[in-house]
Amino acid sequence: MSSASIRFRQTLAVRRTRTTRIAEALGVPAAGEALNARIDKELAAAKAAVPQGSRPKVAFLYMRGSAAVYLMGGKGSGADSLIDAVGAVDAGVEAGLDKPFTPLTSEALVSAQPDVILMMDEGLESVGGVDGLVDIPGIRETPAGADRRIVTAEDGVLLSFGPRMPLVIDILVDRIHQG
Repeated sequence: MSSASIRFRQTLAVRRTRTTRIAEALGVPAAGEALNARIDKELAAAKAAVPQGSRPKVAFLYMRGSAAVYLMGGKGSGADSLIDAVGAVDAGVEAGLDKPFTPLTSEALVSAQPDVILMMDEGLESVGGVDGLVDIPGIRETPAGADRRIVTAEDGVLLSFGPRMPLVIDILVDRIHQG
């Protein structure tokens, strides 16, 4: 699987359009508008809860250990939008990764120096959990790896940008800003 075959490209900005189109296709446009209004209100509340001040540097890693897929998110990954929404800095974007996903190298990861690593639950499981992750070259040499600051979320919701996104943001704010 190449980085070009992964198409997350969802953002918080396109969520409203997608919800409207789905509701219209189902013949319930008013329900779509009501859902959008509810999500907008919940997103505003979630964003208001983001701590001000320090913005931790977060690297989104997409990993599937059984297939030897190790990628770091960059500009346009979808994770960049989410990381910004939770009041953090995307380590991949800051490091100059201008593609959504770039094959992970230990040098690039060490250079990015993330404070937190963000992953999908199944991705972390596929590399042997936190113990297996920190054994991947370069991980242990980052602040996140040294401190074992690994944050995960369910694969199906992390980058789906659906109705549960405000809850995802609330959870990630708590987990990313805790340390």
